[in-house]
Amino acid sequence: MKNIILGLMAFGLVACSAGGVDEGSLKPVNRALNVKHVCVKGSTRGAPDQFVANLKTSLKKKNITSESIASASDAKCDYILAFGVKGNRNIVAKAKLRLMEVKNQSEVGFVLYARKGDEKDRVAEVGLQGQTDTMIGQLFKDY
Repeated sequence: MKNIILGLMAFGLVACSAGGVDEGSLKPVNRALNVKHVCVKGSTRGAPDQFVANLKTSLKKKNITSESIASASDAKCDYILAFGVKGNRNIVAKAKLRLMEVKNQSEVGFVLYARKGDEKDRVAEVGLQGQTDTMIGQLFKDY
């Protein structure tokens, strides 16, 4: 019985320390959509200073061009990458990225990200660009 309790406690510690992309909430973009360009929209209040620039760099690594827009009515794109992010000037603590298809007004991709547990150590090495690469890499993991 003691071994079972210790095992469950150890599992709890491991489960609580997991960070990065929440696989349970991940909805990767279907490769068949062939997304080549997106409009990027979101609140930068509470976001790291270079978040949007790093996000665009991450998209470029996936061969997806992007432009920033202030509102959805400004969109001249087939897809809008909407984001909500919290962090400090240098790193993301939590983020949500949602890719919306403008024509059908439907969500075609979604990712949740949290910097906690083991992810904190990884972020110390890779910085903000590594964080946005992880988010975009998971959102467009079939690209």
